[in-house]
Amino acid sequence: MQKKNRRKFIKNLAFTTFSMSLLYPIKKIFSNERIPPWIELLEMAKWCPTIHNLQPQKLKIISAKEAHLYYDPKRLLPVGDPKSVFTTVAMGIFIEHLSIVAGYFGYQVKIVELFDDISIERSKITLFARLQLAPRKTTEEIKRNLILKRRTSRKNYNGEPIQSNLLKIIKDESAKFDNEFFHTTTDKSIKLIKKINQEALFDDLNNHLIRKELDNLFRYNKNDAEFKKDGLWSKCMGFSGKLLKSVFQKHEKWVKGINKVLLKETYIASFNGTTTVGWFGGDFKTKKDYLNCGQMMARCWLLITKEGAYIQPFGSLITNTEANKKINNLFTQPKADKEIWMIFRLGYSKKPARSYRLKTNDYIINS
Repeated sequence: MQKKNRRKFIKNLAFTTFSMSLLYPIKKIFSNERIPPWIELLEMAKWCPTIHNLQPQKLKIISAKEAHLYYDPKRLLPVGDPKSVFTTVAMGIFIEHLSIVAGYFGYQVKIVELFDDISIERSKITLFARLQLAPRKTTEEIKRNLILKRRTSRKNYNGEPIQSNLLKIIKDESAKFDNEFFHTTTDKSIKLIKKINQEALFDDLNNHLIRKELDNLFRYNKNDAEFKKDGLWSKCMGFSGKLLKSVFQKHEKWVKGINKVLLKETYIASFNGTTTVGWFGGDFKTKKDYLNCGQMMARCWLLITKEGAYIQPFGSLITNTEANKKINNLFTQPKADKEIWMIFRLGYSKKPARSYRLKTNDYIINS
């Protein structure tokens, strides 16, 4: 290299280095690469689904990169979920939502320590897991804004078949968590599933303890839902508050005669337009399994949202013993020791109402 050219090269290199050093602070200001405050993660992650919208999770912020996850035993289901299996699944969903929001900033939320199983026997807010923020090695593909778009749709679906690319997306994502995804689109199977689900509902309604527990969770009008900011708002359930209140508080009116027939027909009609029922199979025996399934469910649900579709989980088909036997005889089974742990209808509908959430500070443990 000639002396003149070498001098010019050194001069340009020095100028470039100096310019980058000046621009670096500006780049840091405008980039997403900062440690996100836990409260900022929680502000969005609280919109994740929880069992019956009970929202049992609590966060104690320990440091910029560490938080402890607790649960409130007053927000559990002693009758409907006595071993807190699906509450634990919901904890996995919540943790994954925190992580997805953190992904916007180049971070992820990791579980670094687990404590005792969630128990209905506890009387005080109880520690469940230790969480840490860590830099992500890969880009988070799921956008955080999908969390606010996600809904459970109990409306009539429009009858359009689910796009094959979406079914593949669900299958591929669930496989990352060692889960299998199955679905059916046959009219005969879907009619039978709806029938089994309806029978399970009426079986549960005849159980006084289940009925009482659900009655305490229903918000039969907007004022009640808006004030309590939890539970099952009738508008989100797709039925009038007056009808639901009568069914749960004056049950004897609906167990026979024309009222029973009308209630069955009304419930079955709510599934009109359903063309696809899906289910997941995975390891489902320990709290690590439940958390893994929850994290997978969180991601699949948001990917479904991205494609403009909705789901409605059929919880009774899992928790009701007789219904579960019938479903397992009907459905394709996962391999090895895996079991079917989630069943849902999948489709397209008008935008459903969104249930309320507690205030962000209500999730925080300050002491």
